[in-house]
Amino acid sequence: MADIQVRTLRIEEKAHITAIMRRAFSPIQQLFFSWKGHALVAEREGQLLGGTVLHTFSLPGDRKGGIVLWIFTDPTAHGQGAGQALAEGAIAYFEAEGCTDMFACVEGYNTSSSKLFATRGFGILSPGAQVRRYGWGILPMWYHTFHFIDVGHFLWTRPPAEQSDNPMLQWVGTLLMNSGLVWLALWQQSGFRTFRFIYLLIAPLCMLLFLGTRTLAMRAVARMQGVTLRYRAWESGFPLGIIIALTMGGFYPNPGNFYPTTHRWRYREWLPKLGPVALAGILPALLLGWALWALGRFGNLGPDLLLWRNIALMIGVPLSLLDVVIAFFPMASFNGRRLWDWKPWLWGIFALATLLLMIV
Repeated sequence: MADIQVRTLRIEEKAHITAIMRRAFSPIQQLFFSWKGHALVAEREGQLLGGTVLHTFSLPGDRKGGIVLWIFTDPTAHGQGAGQALAEGAIAYFEAEGCTDMFACVEGYNTSSSKLFATRGFGILSPGAQVRRYGWGILPMWYHTFHFIDVGHFLWTRPPAEQSDNPMLQWVGTLLMNSGLVWLALWQQSGFRTFRFIYLLIAPLCMLLFLGTRTLAMRAVARMQGVTLRYRAWESGFPLGIIIALTMGGFYPNPGNFYPTTHRWRYREWLPKLGPVALAGILPALLLGWALWALGRFGNLGPDLLLWRNIALMIGVPLSLLDVVIAFFPMASFNGRRLWDWKPWLWGIFALATLLLMIV
């Protein structure tokens, strides 16, 4: 790594480094890529190895933030230290710019990037820690870091959190926030004219049924395999959920997921363990969804029970859709991605069962 130079991108190099970016990212990821910001490149003996795009912004309380928007290396240069050099170059740039806070948003399974930042003094900042640190300043911070649409991404910060977070509080917060999304969707479906008091009871109880069984099943399978996992919320998914509820009356679930307790782990090494845990998380919502369909199809339900059944399906069907079928970027944080990477044929079976539930 000592012979790798990190410097500002030159205009005449943009086409070359763009070609490297396209080799590093999938076609869908490329749609979101932008050169807006300060770009650095890693170079060895005149050969470009990768790049990073950085952005600085002001924060309340005389603080200044810096965000690593993108960081990538040529696939042919993996393992040569280019990524490490770019990360250290980004830190040096932020320090020179007077940044008091440094950020990176990393998808939960992108362990190569999370390790890159973990080894350089970054740590995941939980939703509660974000509020404690920034207060109302969390809103401009989210805006500049794009942490309001990057579902399943965690906010890595330097300096890291002053105290450890509480997974149970994150889980309860997720339960309440998802219940709130259902309330908003039901309100929108009435044209914002009426909101039945019974919704306040039905939504959280149905949400508890789905998220509770999902959580218990995943924890049980993890325990059977002798592995310790912890829950992490996906706070950045809720703004999109609010928009979908208020504009379309739909429910966009943000269930969060379970991850190894350490910041330094390899996704592929953990996949034989995470795959069965993901399967366990998929099954409850899918089985409950089919049971609710059968209850409506063959049962003789009165108006009150039918309301409970319909709201439960309103939760279970989109949860199964996102947690099973959509296994790729930008929804790669759900269990479907882990199942696809572990056993693609098994993913196909459960994806088909989910799509059939939606059709019938």
